[in-house]
Amino acid sequence: MKNARPTYLLYFIGLLPFIMVIGNSMFIPLLPQMQVDMGLTTTEGGWLLTSFSIPAALLVPFGGILSDRYGRKKITLIALPFIIIGCVISAFAGMRGDEAGSFQLMMVGRVCQGIGAGGVTPLAMAFISDLYQGEQRNRALGAIEVFNGAGKVISPIIGGLVLAFSWYFSFVVFLAVAIFAFVGIKLFIPTEPSARNDFEKNNEKVGRIKKLFIHHWRWLIPILVSGSIGMFLLFGYLFYFSYLLESTVRFSAFLNGVLLAFPLLVLTILSYSTARNLKRNETQYKRAFIYGTMLMIAGSFLMLTDDSLGWFVGAIVIYSFGFGMLLPAANAALASIVSKKERGTVFSFYTMLRFLGVALGPLCFGIWMNDVQQMMFTALFFVSLNALILLYSWRCLPLGKECNTVELHVYK
Repeated sequence: MKNARPTYLLYFIGLLPFIMVIGNSMFIPLLPQMQVDMGLTTTEGGWLLTSFSIPAALLVPFGGILSDRYGRKKITLIALPFIIIGCVISAFAGMRGDEAGSFQLMMVGRVCQGIGAGGVTPLAMAFISDLYQGEQRNRALGAIEVFNGAGKVISPIIGGLVLAFSWYFSFVVFLAVAIFAFVGIKLFIPTEPSARNDFEKNNEKVGRIKKLFIHHWRWLIPILVSGSIGMFLLFGYLFYFSYLLESTVRFSAFLNGVLLAFPLLVLTILSYSTARNLKRNETQYKRAFIYGTMLMIAGSFLMLTDDSLGWFVGAIVIYSFGFGMLLPAANAALASIVSKKERGTVFSFYTMLRFLGVALGPLCFGIWMNDVQQMMFTALFFVSLNALILLYSWRCLPLGKECNTVELHVYK
């Protein structure tokens, strides 16, 4: 099965994290016009994003847990219709304009979309871990990061293009992506064996996960912390970058979007390149972790030395370069140490932490921007804390030598 139609499988599986990204980022450039057409306040406009993000974040763990019990494909085919229904409701609400009840109807549609997105988002990595092995798995996980990164890069661009016609067409675009993913998963992803439907007591599952953390905490803690802190800082830096572009230069909106997308493009390219070169070897995973973290620290430190726009662009690119090295190693290591029965649960928790980092980064940096220098010191503290956790977890560093003090059990 692992060699059957790999291109088709990756395309349709890759749409699952893409759905979460496009469901939020695509609407950011649309919000001002949505507020005008629907007669909304700024706070109500903000709720059009929050009503999607909150249920999505809260339901990410449940999507993974339910997929472990009932099967990845079954949960995916249940969750995607929530997005489809939500898009129809929201598009209808948009066409009603500022009529009474339109905002409430739009909120219902967005909540439905968030429920569906939360259900499918954690399943991409679990699907890949189930269907691929060895180096092919590492490359497939890297491809998933490409879909994730590409979604972040092109979502605002799609929103801008949609705005040239009518903003409620954005729900038609979102609807088309969800339907395409549904059909692809239905037709091309194999149904799990019936043995996957065996029911087990909750305490047995909790016991196995507890045992997993006891045996592999030296891997799990660095992976979970690195993913959440890395995303938190990346999107905080991007928020500040947007502020710099608006306050210091007079570029066009399109050029501002290209500049904001560039660090994400670097992240995407490095994630894919690193994944292609990773071997099924714990030392290589550690090398990518440590070299990536060193570059993230270097980028964060450089932001403290100069506050000019050009210097900041170079620094955030270095940070993105390092984070792009770290992410595929984290994904591959997590897939290797988690058994098939727990992959949905563990990957969903990992995805939730990363998504919370994405959500909280701009919020915290917005508060901290009153003192930019202190903000940069705080950011450097977080990335340095991540490095200290790596040093504590791994007693030897794979810098030019083999490192086998932490045994990495590989599950199929």
